[in-house]
Amino acid sequence: MAMMAPALCHAADVLAGARALSSSGHRAEAIQLLEKSLQESPDDPDYRVLYALMLSWDGRYDESRKQFEMVLAKRPDYTDAIKGLINVEMWSGHPDRAEQLASRALERKGPSADLSYVKAKALVAEHREKDALDVLHRLLEDDPLNQAAKEAERDLLQSMNNWRVDYTHTYEVFEHLSGTWNENDVSLGRSTPLGSAYVTFMRADRFNLHSNLTEATFYPHIRSGTYAYLGFGYSRDGTLFPNYRIGAEIFQSLPHGMEMSVGFRKFGFSSWTNMYTGSVGKYLGKWLVTTRVFLSPDQLGSTRSVSVAARRFLHHQGDYIDFRFGTGASPFDPRSLEELQNLKAVSGYVQLKKSLGPHLYWNMLAGLAFENRLWQASVEHYVLQSTIGYAF
Repeated sequence: MAMMAPALCHAADVLAGARALSSSGHRAEAIQLLEKSLQESPDDPDYRVLYALMLSWDGRYDESRKQFEMVLAKRPDYTDAIKGLINVEMWSGHPDRAEQLASRALERKGPSADLSYVKAKALVAEHREKDALDVLHRLLEDDPLNQAAKEAERDLLQSMNNWRVDYTHTYEVFEHLSGTWNENDVSLGRSTPLGSAYVTFMRADRFNLHSNLTEATFYPHIRSGTYAYLGFGYSRDGTLFPNYRIGAEIFQSLPHGMEMSVGFRKFGFSSWTNMYTGSVGKYLGKWLVTTRVFLSPDQLGSTRSVSVAARRFLHHQGDYIDFRFGTGASPFDPRSLEELQNLKAVSGYVQLKKSLGPHLYWNMLAGLAFENRLWQASVEHYVLQSTIGYAF
């Protein structure tokens, strides 16, 4: 390996050679190569920054810090040196120093997604979660497609409020059909290192009939940019709800601010009803536009439904307003027997989620659908739903 050094005749070759040696498991040789190059060119900042990085990767934090500080003394705005020194301070257990470095750099250089992100990480390490959340909010206002910042914000919010309890009331009126639908739901959720889990108890009333459903849902984080939905519901009476409801879906973030998913739903009555679904979403500034398809095969063929949702993210803490339009037998994710009786529908909804403080939040949904049902054509269906939740 040492014979490679004479062949490296300029800076680009030295840097490329050192990186190749390090990535192939010969970091000691890479460090020696950079030390020799620094003896010949002590003022070359690129040599010294890469040298400092490799020292930090070996856990030689004091030596690495000294090298980064030498570069920054002459070039205070050298971004790679700033980020490298911030990492050294974080890894060596000095998040306060890392936060100060990032703050000073942001004051000098102006807005920077990378620097804001590492500042937020440093603040979290200092147990200053609210300050970190403010930094992430400002970052996402400037760069709403920043996937790392979105995941950090979500994880931080979850870590700050591990538990949440929701109460939801749904009221539905059917023109030309008797019997309103009243549903009351109580949900308890818990954030865990693996993802969020919820247990929900639902009670619906219509035609002097009562039906209960208990459902458990889990949203596991699989890896960065990948998460899933798993759900299982059981109704002992099976009167207005199916006896069983099963759901699973996997979501994957894609380049250019896109996201896709694929999943299925299964409903247990006297026989099983299967439904398959998939979605494609695209972030456009502060908007998320999602198209979702449902496919329900049966003995007579397959029914298809399509919905389009446009979600506008508002200010902080996940607030949004959502507009949805759908057409087909099941334009939106069905939950009850009532929704599965549609033969064809055109539906529209608007939904608002609003934080009322650090712990309290409110969600309101209003919708209208024109439906052809199994036993009645031309049904006008009105929906009003309200949720109040508390996170702690």
